[in-house]
Amino acid sequence: MRVTVRVVGGEAKDVEIVGAGRKVKDVIRDLGLLTEEYIVMRGSRVLTDEDEVYDGDELVLVPVVSGG
Repeated sequence: MRVTVRVVGGEAKDVEIVGAGRKVKDVIRDLGLLTEEYIVMRGSRVLTDEDEVYDGDELVLVPVVSGG
């Protein structure tokens, strides 16, 4: 299946995902990123690590910014 991933402040990447039933956490891990560092959205909906990813999805990764 093919998924487009766009990181806010970066460029979009087409990602080939192998296997059905893949979850958000699997896609993030496949990209070499940490799930704790991003909020993942599909359209206007915020996804959890356990949400499934579907063929043709466009995921937007919003970096989490914290400070003190």
